[in-house]
Amino acid sequence: MAAGTPSNKTRQIHCISSKAMSVADYGQRAEDHQRLLVLVKPLVQLRTKSYARIIDRVTSVTYIQLPDSKRSLWIRYKQHMHLENNDWGDFQVHRRVAGVICLGKASCDIELATVYSNFETLKQTYRYTLFDARCFLFGMTQAEAEQTASGSRTDVIYYSGFDNCEQLEDHVKDFVSSLFWVLESKRLDRKNDKSDRLPLLMAPFERKDMVGIDTETRTFKRKVQGRMRKHLADLHLLAGLTQEAFVHYQSALEILRGANDWLWMGACWEGMCAASVIQLYPPKPKTGIPRNASFSGGNSLIGGARIHRSESFDIANGLPDFVSEERPKNCLSADDIVDKYKEAISHYSKYTNAGIVEMEACIKATQVLVQQKKTLEAADFLQNVIYINVNLSDQEKVERYSALSRLFTLIGFHRKAAFFKRVAAMQCVTPQNQHPAWNMCNQLLMETLKGYKLTLDPREYPTDRPCGWPLLQTRILHELVFSARRMGEYGIAVRILSFMLQVLHDQLSGAEKRDIAINLGTLTNKVAGVPHPIARENGTILPAVPFTRFPAVKAFRLVPLSRQLTPLLQKLSLSTSPSSESLGPFIYSPIQNRVCIDKKLKPRVDFKWVADDVCEMCLSFYNPLPFELRVGNLGFLTEGLQFEPIPATVTLPAESGPHTVSIMGTPKGAGILTIVGYTTNVLGVESHCRFKHIPTVPQSYYEVEVVPALPLLRVKTSLPQAVSTLSLDPAESKANTSAAVSLFQGESCECGLTLSNGGKVPVESLSLKLSSESGVLADKVFSWSEENIQTQLPLQPGGQMMLTVYIKAVGSFIAKHKNNSNDIPVTPTPSKTFEYSTPKSTPKRSASSTFLETCKPDSGESVEPDSLQRIIESTLKIAYSGGPGMEEDFHREASVLLRVDIKPSVVFTQWSAIPATESKEFHLVLDTLNTTSQELEVQYGDQASLILGSQQNKRLAVKLNRFVVAQPRKPALNGFTECDVGSGRNNTLPRYGSVQSQNSKLLVTDAQQSTSQSSLYAQQLATMVDIRWKCPILKKSGFAMLDHLDLSPSMMDHIRTCPINWQVCLNDRLVNSSDGQATFPVGEPLCVDVTVTNNMDEATARLQLMVEPYTDHQNGTREINPQEKVVCSGNCSINSDKLEAEQSLTHTSSFIFLFPGLYKFNITCTEMEPPQLDNAPAMAPIIIEEDTIFPKREGQSWKYRPALEVLIT
Repeated sequence: MAAGTPSNKTRQIHCISSKAMSVADYGQRAEDHQRLLVLVKPLVQLRTKSYARIIDRVTSVTYIQLPDSKRSLWIRYKQHMHLENNDWGDFQVHRRVAGVICLGKASCDIELATVYSNFETLKQTYRYTLFDARCFLFGMTQAEAEQTASGSRTDVIYYSGFDNCEQLEDHVKDFVSSLFWVLESKRLDRKNDKSDRLPLLMAPFERKDMVGIDTETRTFKRKVQGRMRKHLADLHLLAGLTQEAFVHYQSALEILRGANDWLWMGACWEGMCAASVIQLYPPKPKTGIPRNASFSGGNSLIGGARIHRSESFDIANGLPDFVSEERPKNCLSADDIVDKYKEAISHYSKYTNAGIVEMEACIKATQVLVQQKKTLEAADFLQNVIYINVNLSDQEKVERYSALSRLFTLIGFHRKAAFFKRVAAMQCVTPQNQHPAWNMCNQLLMETLKGYKLTLDPREYPTDRPCGWPLLQTRILHELVFSARRMGEYGIAVRILSFMLQVLHDQLSGAEKRDIAINLGTLTNKVAGVPHPIARENGTILPAVPFTRFPAVKAFRLVPLSRQLTPLLQKLSLSTSPSSESLGPFIYSPIQNRVCIDKKLKPRVDFKWVADDVCEMCLSFYNPLPFELRVGNLGFLTEGLQFEPIPATVTLPAESGPHTVSIMGTPKGAGILTIVGYTTNVLGVESHCRFKHIPTVPQSYYEVEVVPALPLLRVKTSLPQAVSTLSLDPAESKANTSAAVSLFQGESCECGLTLSNGGKVPVESLSLKLSSESGVLADKVFSWSEENIQTQLPLQPGGQMMLTVYIKAVGSFIAKHKNNSNDIPVTPTPSKTFEYSTPKSTPKRSASSTFLETCKPDSGESVEPDSLQRIIESTLKIAYSGGPGMEEDFHREASVLLRVDIKPSVVFTQWSAIPATESKEFHLVLDTLNTTSQELEVQYGDQASLILGSQQNKRLAVKLNRFVVAQPRKPALNGFTECDVGSGRNNTLPRYGSVQSQNSKLLVTDAQQSTSQSSLYAQQLATMVDIRWKCPILKKSGFAMLDHLDLSPSMMDHIRTCPINWQVCLNDRLVNSSDGQATFPVGEPLCVDVTVTNNMDEATARLQLMVEPYTDHQNGTREINPQEKVVCSGNCSINSDKLEAEQSLTHTSSFIFLFPGLYKFNITCTEMEPPQLDNAPAMAPIIIEEDTIFPKREGQSWKYRPALEVLIT
């Protein structure tokens, strides 16, 4: 405690008399000793805004400079003044009301009379101290007032309205000037008064002690002179004569010291301190029109210091700057000022009735020490204020503690300031108070938060380090909650409890958390916890407190739409394709890493959502609370587009996690949707949790492009679903649905697809596409009707359409091993040397029938059925669109996984082509194997069929017409057409030496042509053969295809239609193959006429036409050219250089048979290579040698079938 200040232990507590100062002015400063007090009062009820504006203008005049003088006059204004305090004007002149300014409004005579009356009453109230008074009347001009019964007055300033008072400040200055001249007059009167009988100036409480006092004593006279000199010093100080005032204070002090007048001695010390402060720290006039806080109509103490010079309170960290100056004359030093204040306070403390004067002196000393930055000494003076015991009302106690709080704030003692603010709040609601002011209590408690390092904004409260005192913080917050509940402001109570649970979670025990949760539940039943800031009537804003820790988010993810719901852009631009983004011309660049980082920081996600379709966000929650937490109203918090959340509710066990929760919602338009957080309802409190306040979420917001609305198809199939997939890409296997079927090779089935439009947009466009690793094979397996699709469009919302996918189990029915010529010998051709033998069967049986009987069907190589089994997997993609999305080229793609397990049915292990009885026909011979475990019935031809047991192999023959497949010509190769090379014709070729270098190329080309012809004939052959199988037990049936048969040249000879047209006549009678044997007598000449016609479109090479008799002994032995039995007249053969198209060649031979019997004629037409048989013997075997230019190249040969037979009798 400051020296000279009495201790609270030794202080005698006495009741203040009725003449004691009733209300302390906690806003007083030392500079107020030189300020005249002017009371500003409204005489009638005025509008708040108009009154406040006029008050601001009036109180802006706080200082005037006197003309032709260096002196100035300072003014301080008050709106409320107690008469008891005005009585202390003799003790200290600056306490009395020296001037009155009244504000009134009148528009008629009655209102004017009322204003006049109230004005006079107020003047009479302060008539003993009043220097002058003015009334500013609005709503009437002076001329209008003169016309009324009340008339006009000289002390009233008239204005036509609140907006027509431009000279208001000038009139106030005039009024202040009049106050100065009155003051100056009184000062001069007192200074020049030489009377011996001076009145004794007294404090109000001293008057009762004057009874019986001897006024003729020396001590009494000293009191009179000393007090009058002190009063004169006060007048000098008010009049701006600070130096003279200081001298008068010193003189008065010396006089009073002899009389032991301690109270007035203290006043002299205080006056000297005030004069010194004014000289050391001279005030400056205000600029502008600041609002005077004392005229707010409320508590005049809150912010009361603002009525003084602004620079005195321009503080940083609670302490203002202080600049020492050289001390002027007649002035105390800075340290002496403090000491003299202590002495003055010590003298005041001797008088119980001067408690308020003592209190105000401590406050003034505190403010001086604040300017000197002596905070500890200032704290001692404030501590003395606490110990001053005066009888105060509850309201006055609130003002006292509030003032102490403000002063402790000035010296930087924020926690102690908060303490006294809290004491003031508790004083508002003491049990003895019959009308507790809970609103003021709550407001004062709010003002204590800063001192306890609390803020109700969770964003400003540090969570990474300790801040403040948790126990004190929790206590003050509970008191705030209690006061808010008593006020009926349950929303404020909910907000503060939410703050405690969110911010002070780590400092609360488990029991405290449960209590807060219970209280929140109780309060939110009365009023819901809102997610937005709460604005109070006093202008305070309570920020929102989102529950970002209950539950705590550990992971966050925006979920893209499933594959079948993802919108796809039909027309992709290269500039928008991810692959089109280039990092530069270099393979590696150091800026690539920065580019990748930038991409990660971009808020735009790499997928799209669709308007009016449900979208999803996944959150991983932890519950750190020691009790079960029910989280409701989980939804998106979005900006930009209109969004309709789908609220979700989840219950989290106590102290558990993580729990993954999906939040759904529906965007209601196209554009960019910004997701800034999520919403919750925890313990009845709605929260808008933003990502920027959640440290575990890397970005403050996310953007998703929402495309226009698209239809939504749901797909069902009539077949069972596939269990698994083998060959498809994992992305392809994620289909809407699947269908699986097991078929035998050649079997067919149908898969019905039901498409339901579950969206709100019609399907206007739909197309199907297959995607498979099997490639072309899948296109053969699956098919559908495009016409069926188009006839069912558009598909309206809620409608269905039916599609049929036809599944055909195609595959290779041909065994993979090479055709074995040992089991099916190649049929002899005329290009080989004939080696005829006579069969041991009936003479009339043809070669084809003999061949079918003599082959061994079970002698082929074994075929593994597992090697023929295959699985066809394909994805049927259904691309569809409609509505607004279709206009923007967006579509969706549904997919159906199709799996077909193809098992082998029948397999053709070996095959061959043999001639038939008719020259225009041939037999296709097939060794057929049943690879199933059941008996099969194989049908071929018109009526033919055979039964195959399980794993049984049988041979079947299909009679077909011979045919020719036209092959398109290819570009010439080195001057030779493919036809020339392939046919072996060399009539236009150079000699051997000139083309030897081209042999290899020609051979390769010839091989390619042969393969191409074989493939063409095999394809045509497959279309001509209709082989079907049926399994009666399994009730299955199918077909067998002959695709990709490997046809040898000999087979090709029997398949191709003969290009030579035969015409044979015996003795001028045309022979038909259906006529049978012709009969002729022995020894009679037989004339055989053979005519061949070229049916090709091109000329043939050199030809040889031969007629050759032979005998067939039907035992495998043939006798060719039996000269002892047959005599030939002429040549057996004839040669021709070439035969043009449609040109004929005729050869006639005569034969005489010497013995009866059955004879046959071998009639052949053979293409010859370069001249070699011009002089061939008539009856010699036809052997065509290989050409030197084309090694191993043989000419084509055609035989007349069946062989011509004659019976000689």
